[in-house]
Amino acid sequence: MEQFKERLHKLIHQCRHNFGGSYQAIAPLVDEILKFAIKMRASDLHIDPVENFLRLRYRIDGYLRELHEPIPIEIASAFTARIKILAGMDTTTTFSPLDGAIKFSNVEMRVATIPSEGAESVTIRLLDISQGLHNISELGFTPNNEKLFRQTLTETSGMIILTGPMNSGKSTTLYAALRELNQPSSAIMTLEDPIEQHLNGVTQVQVNEKVGLTFASGLRSMLRMDCNCLMVGEARDKETAQIAVRGALTGHLIFTTLHAGDSCSAVFRMIEMGVEPYLLASTLKCTVAQRLVRRLCTNCRKLVSANDFEKKIIGAEKIYKSVGCDKCNGTGYYGRLALHEVLRVKKSVRDLILYSRDLDKIREAALKAGLETLADDGVEKIRAGLTTLEEVQRILGEELFLIRNA
Repeated sequence: MEQFKERLHKLIHQCRHNFGGSYQAIAPLVDEILKFAIKMRASDLHIDPVENFLRLRYRIDGYLRELHEPIPIEIASAFTARIKILAGMDTTTTFSPLDGAIKFSNVEMRVATIPSEGAESVTIRLLDISQGLHNISELGFTPNNEKLFRQTLTETSGMIILTGPMNSGKSTTLYAALRELNQPSSAIMTLEDPIEQHLNGVTQVQVNEKVGLTFASGLRSMLRMDCNCLMVGEARDKETAQIAVRGALTGHLIFTTLHAGDSCSAVFRMIEMGVEPYLLASTLKCTVAQRLVRRLCTNCRKLVSANDFEKKIIGAEKIYKSVGCDKCNGTGYYGRLALHEVLRVKKSVRDLILYSRDLDKIREAALKAGLETLADDGVEKIRAGLTTLEEVQRILGEELFLIRNA
């Protein structure tokens, strides 16, 4: 870290005093920062104008961190322009949002810019393609949740919904499911915005609203393409949701994502979007809610005695706590893992979708049928020493967590 800071300071000094209007002077600085983002396992790099400089922050294991000195404002435009050149973007356009992509050191980077006060803001998302795709067994499901999810994949038709906030790993789970279903005997198509990973043997289509290829129009066309399985990146609107449900009703296995709080709330989100309850009850096979929590660093985690509050919540005398070391840069965490909530829609829940709009009744029926909540999964992973109570509470919200486990 200190060596990087020294190199960065030297490069910034050179750019400030030797820039002379040439982008060649700025290129080594941009390269050094991109290499550092990869080394630090950042999922995103945020570049924002703040007062008289550009602030750079790295999202590592879900946390935004400011790790080094900022970029002086006098080289800000050249710094941003260099990134736009690498991303194949129009450097003369500074007053409109732009999107582009960079492939740097075997890492695919999606670049987005937007004009803001003082200069352009840039966000770079990093996707390490060298890591490959995950299998379902690598996603961190509990044995019971993995069994339920795999059972869902044996369905020949119906709808499977993944729900959670942005950056909760929904795409990773979707790709793992498609990878499992990807056989020569199956025709699989996806409709995505953007395409995040490439699947051999799967027809992947990029949404392009400029030419009229929206989620709704693309899905409508795909339903005429003799597919067994379809993945729609997101049910963003009423039209897309309704077409997806009708596609599931006519014999397709359809995957999609929603933004909803938990697996039961996803049911009501579909109804709120205009899907008729009788159609949803007929087609919905499963909803999966998930979140990502930081994984404890196994190099420095420490087993300690639990206090009374922790004993009540976790039900264990000893639990692991975060400490911090060189490997995890003093955070106590290294990497992330998923919490899951898998709701298989059985008759009791199906009847309530059809005849009742009471979310509490649906949740009660799901719990009676054996639903393991996100909080339940969090407790299991705390007991296993994979994460901490503080981290699960931070992600799920203290009120939700305590109500479920009090």
